Amino acid sequence: MKVLYVLKRYPRLSETFVVQEISGLEARGIVVGVDALLPPEDGPRHPATDGVRASVRYVPRRPRLRRRPVFTSHSRLFVRHPARWVREALRARRQHTWRRFLQGGLVAERALRDGVDSLHAHFATAAAEVAGHASALSGVPFTVTAHAKDIYSVENAARLADRLGRASAVVTVSNHNAAHIQGVVPAVPLRVIRNGVSLAAPAETSGDGPVLCVARLVEKKGVDLLIEAIARLHRAGRPVTLELIGDGPLRERLTEQATALGVAHAVHFRGAQPSTVVEEAYRRAAMVVLPCRVAADGDRDGLPTVLVEALARGLPVVTTDVVGIGELVRDGESGLLVPPEDPDAIADAIARLSDDREFARSLGAEGRSLVATEYDPALSARALEQLLVEVAA
Repeated sequence: MKVLYVLKRYPRLSETFVVQEISGLEARGIVVGVDALLPPEDGPRHPATDGVRASVRYVPRRPRLRRRPVFTSHSRLFVRHPARWVREALRARRQHTWRRFLQGGLVAERALRDGVDSLHAHFATAAAEVAGHASALSGVPFTVTAHAKDIYSVENAARLADRLGRASAVVTVSNHNAAHIQGVVPAVPLRVIRNGVSLAAPAETSGDGPVLCVARLVEKKGVDLLIEAIARLHRAGRPVTLELIGDGPLRERLTEQATALGVAHAVHFRGAQPSTVVEEAYRRAAMVVLPCRVAADGDRDGLPTVLVEALARGLPVVTTDVVGIGELVRDGESGLLVPPEDPDAIADAIARLSDDREFARSLGAEGRSLVATEYDPALSARALEQLLVEVAA
């Protein structure tokens, strides 16, 4: 079986689940290709990227119909099915997706040339639009994995039905997401397939390690709430250290917040780091904390991979009960859930895990067991393969 992935950017450090998914399909004998709309981002890359065999092509960012190879691809598609091409071109003009239509023609022509059985896009945004056009032009069915921002943010929510309505099936990472998507496109088949994470050796942690947060520095991650919680712990005479791995547009503001609260010495901004450095951070951490929230524009997490990775190592986690997080972190069983926007509750949870290390270890152990049974990457790859085979048939 041959599958052509349509991705906005590849590879991307914050989307290691895509690399792992492709690796899982290749391990099952599926031939994978990748058409990316943007080049790789600068900075570290996940080492698993080097093991991916997929042929990667970068589609022109701003294609023009009069330029090769865009003209060549669309000419062949027009000759092959004139009415289909005209119908799709008119749709693109009507919906203001002409650029995606031109990119879709390049994807469609590759899909036909390579004998692809199905197209698969990640995120119900530009990649889904391109895959939809490519599918309509080529006749090759397409599926989409929807995550979070692409579903809930204000700018994307209004276009969700158009982007997913023609898909042969939609995949998402949580039951919470599935219920929302089903309400938007009730006629489209839907599957919940978790982002698989392999078990790692259990972390031998102690209460002396830092609090670890691995996140992009954006509003929905709630890092400002975590810094406020650290400051409250310090004011209470509990000198906790916070290690932040990740970068983003809010870094300067968060740095200023730590300084203003008097905890700049205890909050270490390490920026984006390769997986080896992240692994070392997991090994020395006492716990992982990620106080997710719903951002002002509606953006939110679907089910953060960092929480799965932490539990895969037996690390206790503290997070908030938003979106589908409660499906992974079950309060008092596989982690601690606190209300969103509540730095006092975050501080209390950190103090509880620091004081009761036996309880912290039990949470980590239960979380690791849950990841082993419900987030096995081999099971996720098998489920996605089954869906792709059904769609292609």
